[in-house]
Amino acid sequence: MNILKRYIVWLRRMSHSRGFGVQSPSAYRFIRYVLCEHYPYYGYDELRHKHPSLPWLVRKRMELYFRIANYRQASRMLSNGTDTPLLASYVGRACQRTRVDDRQDADINTVEIARVCAVDGCEAYVEHLLSHTDSHTILIVEDIAQNPMAQRIWQGLLHNPKVSVCYDLYWVGVAFFDTDRFKTCYIVNF
Repeated sequence: MNILKRYIVWLRRMSHSRGFGVQSPSAYRFIRYVLCEHYPYYGYDELRHKHPSLPWLVRKRMELYFRIANYRQASRMLSNGTDTPLLASYVGRACQRTRVDDRQDADINTVEIARVCAVDGCEAYVEHLLSHTDSHTILIVEDIAQNPMAQRIWQGLLHNPKVSVCYDLYWVGVAFFDTDRFKTCYIVNF
């Protein structure tokens, strides 16, 4: 049943594949070469051997975080998820200088990359993160299509004046805070 649902979601979003219809060159590059990159990166084989039994969605998300870390080259990524060691393995292989921090009470000057999972207290965590964003911040929200709490967080981000460009990947939402760009939300077939 899970495979059938995956194909239905893919078919519904087929017209949003690989940057079709995106007029912004920077958004097209991000969709084409970060979000929807299908060619294997240098660390994928090593990470697949290191973590052989990951479910397909977890592996797909971790490879996305790998590509985002490689794209952003941040010094720190914040996460409130329970699988932070796995995330640190993928992100650390993509960018060796990026440190993954899972403490929600961490001392934050500026958020570079943050991942939000729908767990207890995540709404307050998002509010805390929003007070420390700048024009280079990337905020990732998991399960935006299936978890009601994640849907509320995602809808709040879409209406937040600090958020400029966001990408709805069905399983994950990615928000940018560069207010020099026009506010746009792209639906991407991930």
